Amino acid sequence: MEINAVVLFELDVVVPAQQFRIEYTLVDKGGLPVVPEFLLRLLKISALLPAEIANYFGFTAQELSFAITPFLQTGELKTRPDGRIELTDKGRGLFAGSHESPIVKRKEEREQMFVFDLLAFTCLGKSLGDAHSKRCLELQAPSDTLSESGTKAVGAFMRQIYDIYRAGHLGGQAQDAGPPELYKVAGVQKVRDGWEKIEERVSLDADSRQVRFVAKEGLRENEIYMRQRTEQLSRLLGNENLDQVLQLADILGDSDAYDFVSSNGMDLSVLYHSASAVSQVKESSGLRLFGSLQLQQNWDRVFSVLRKHQKVLQSGPQAAPISLSWLAPASHELWGRSARHAQICSAFSELSKTKGKGGGSDGKRIFDAKILIPVSASDDWPAIKRAKGDCDNAKLHLCGFVESEKLAPLEAMVIHGQCAVVIYHLVLPTLSPVPIPFGFITEDAAKIINVENLINRTMGEYVTGNTQRYLGSFERPSA
Repeated sequence: MEINAVVLFELDVVVPAQQFRIEYTLVDKGGLPVVPEFLLRLLKISALLPAEIANYFGFTAQELSFAITPFLQTGELKTRPDGRIELTDKGRGLFAGSHESPIVKRKEEREQMFVFDLLAFTCLGKSLGDAHSKRCLELQAPSDTLSESGTKAVGAFMRQIYDIYRAGHLGGQAQDAGPPELYKVAGVQKVRDGWEKIEERVSLDADSRQVRFVAKEGLRENEIYMRQRTEQLSRLLGNENLDQVLQLADILGDSDAYDFVSSNGMDLSVLYHSASAVSQVKESSGLRLFGSLQLQQNWDRVFSVLRKHQKVLQSGPQAAPISLSWLAPASHELWGRSARHAQICSAFSELSKTKGKGGGSDGKRIFDAKILIPVSASDDWPAIKRAKGDCDNAKLHLCGFVESEKLAPLEAMVIHGQCAVVIYHLVLPTLSPVPIPFGFITEDAAKIINVENLINRTMGEYVTGNTQRYLGSFERPSA
């Protein structure tokens, strides 16, 4: 990663992959046993009579015949009219290059497993991991690729034989000079399907002031992969929402947001310098946040504030459970598409289980926890199913609401009256391939009330069909 880059977003991408059993034959180059090697090295210097060879090695007539006959039969040696034994052109070819010793070729039949992705057909090794597509951006292979994957895998195996060998997948070592020669591929059989997971990071570059993916070698730099990634992101990113973000900042009294965002767009230079400065600060309360909640540094800061208030509330008496809510944004479909999202869901779920330790609250849960998920309607089953999959570590807390244009860019995590985390998901497709998240953490009572009032008023609204916007839990109560 660039030294001066500021990471704004993390995203897990999965690429379809298949494991194949490939039967192939290698022509391996290797040395000879000591006596045959020195026999050929001797004859490389000069042609000799059989008696001279026998005398040099101390051979009997039978031993001499045993030593030279195989080379005469395979054409590396020949007998001249004067009776001397000499190397043929084929025999001299065994000393090609800088080798002082003869190198012979042997055919070796093998059968091994190899894994290839189905976009660029890059060899990913021998084992197909257990990666799944949950919480990931899925890329898909064309239908013709799926029907011809075996043939394409063989072609890729033949083209990449050197790289495969250098990676050690043929049994060679990375420092070896070169791969064995591939003689033929006898057969290929698909064993199973799976996914290759790629952890992508999007950053604001210090020099170019551009939002772009962090460059890494391998599949990430493949043209087919990058094109599909761009197409999928364009489909899921949503429309520009600059005006909605500015309206939210006004409603929440967040005048500092105008340091980065104005009606003219976003000032990436100011954003970069502010994010760089914040990264050096350890305090959490009253701190600006740059980048998604899933970034480790951001979540560590947020969770430290949540934990602080958890301990305070845990030790004091509570007449009733206190609201702990997490509002998901609706302005794009990339929320939660990373492995770290599962960790946050688990942490939120564990936080919700907190029980009081004093007074009348002893042993009782102190939080009424909800994760508020936007859906298009009460019967938006695809969105509900996806939310249950993405947040399965906290699915008992999932509650739906009919999405609101006003709340669409907003992600918020609030402990009633104690603290609030606000993240705006700014979508500017011409500037960034992913949302540009930024916001703040506050323990200021007035700001917390602003956040809570906005969410509560919106949840209390009625939508088409005289239906309340807030739909309640996704989990049906047991009979």
